[in-house]
Amino acid sequence: MKIKLTALFILLMLAAPAFADWKLSQKHGPKGTPGMIQTIYVKGVRQRMEVRPDIDPETAKAMEEAKAMGVNLPGMANSMPTTITACDVKQNFILSDPNRTFYIDYLDPDDIPADKLTRRKKVPIVRKGTLTIDAFVEDSGKRQTMFGLQARWLKFTTEMTSSADSCLETPNMKMVQEGWFVHLWLESESCPIRPQPDEGGCFPRLVVKRAASPGFMLTGTTTSYIGGKLTGSNHVETVDLSKATLDQALFEIPKDYYEVDSFADLMTARAGVDAAGNTILYKDGTRPDEKRRIAIDYFSGSASKLDQESLRNFIADKVRSAGYNGTVIGSAADLKTGTFANVIGVEIKKIKESGASKVGGLFGKVTGSDALAKAGKSQAEIVVTLYAGDGKTVVARSPANVEVSGSSTDAVKAAIDQVIESLITKIK
Repeated sequence: MKIKLTALFILLMLAAPAFADWKLSQKHGPKGTPGMIQTIYVKGVRQRMEVRPDIDPETAKAMEEAKAMGVNLPGMANSMPTTITACDVKQNFILSDPNRTFYIDYLDPDDIPADKLTRRKKVPIVRKGTLTIDAFVEDSGKRQTMFGLQARWLKFTTEMTSSADSCLETPNMKMVQEGWFVHLWLESESCPIRPQPDEGGCFPRLVVKRAASPGFMLTGTTTSYIGGKLTGSNHVETVDLSKATLDQALFEIPKDYYEVDSFADLMTARAGVDAAGNTILYKDGTRPDEKRRIAIDYFSGSASKLDQESLRNFIADKVRSAGYNGTVIGSAADLKTGTFANVIGVEIKKIKESGASKVGGLFGKVTGSDALAKAGKSQAEIVVTLYAGDGKTVVARSPANVEVSGSSTDAVKAAIDQVIESLITKIK
């Protein structure tokens, strides 16, 4: 579950709840198979959202045992960040409980303090063509009571059409939500949110043809189409909805959490500290910072449009899982300290991303549709190199060429995953 903002200018409306407090848990995923459990807490104009895998008890037990040994397995429930939307101050608080860190996402870029602007990169965006969004509701007339609320069976359709001159050449996309909807919010009070882009490049201007608000879907199915072809189906089932009073602390940043300046920093473990803020010791009694340090260098080649920080942290996690201290460097000067046993570098030889992948990723983030987020194909050709501590002497080198459904970052991650473990075995 990666928490990034869409690069399109979109107004999201977060409204005050009809109930003073409420908590809702839903299962999301293909029908009949494990997926994700999303829990939403609402108190006044503040909302907290948590996401965790819907896993069986045996797998959950294995994950807890791994956690006790200092290993954070991919997909671990507590590795996913928690998002608190504070409409009253126009901010999102994104929390990493394992790392005890938080990142403030300012919903209005003009509100970012000057000192933070100097630490957060500004990336130019070019607008060309249009992307038209048309959202409309069809009411079946069927009604029933669910969790004490009047529910309506609706079909909510969202269509996205790209103009011929758009810089993103992509087939038309459509998402259909059909199921039981209820109103949990009061429409009279709302908080307009203007997300700021987090990646540069060419994007079309957004045009809203129709905007509809069907309410909140408690149970139903979301289907996604690209170019008229079905690309995915996701079932939603509400397992709990309560109206008990919630603790205000759920909607605040914990006092002992440390603020970071990027999502990548949020997801990077603080060396030598566990989720309780205690010093971590490996079984042999050593601390992480006493382990052999392996530097993860900045990527070279055609890497400007990649989410490089998340990819470098992915490599660092692989290195840590192998028992070494994987360290994502902050500048080239770090390599001159002489404190690294080895350095890992990635050269991006070629990146090819379809228009469907670019727009599908953006639309998927807005709608929450994983199928759309993975729309289109992307190809990556890379070379991963293990250097000696000087960052120049080659110890081992492995090329990889991968095509996947998703973004260029997804493709590079898959390519790295293909070769990184064999390279790590060559660390001396």
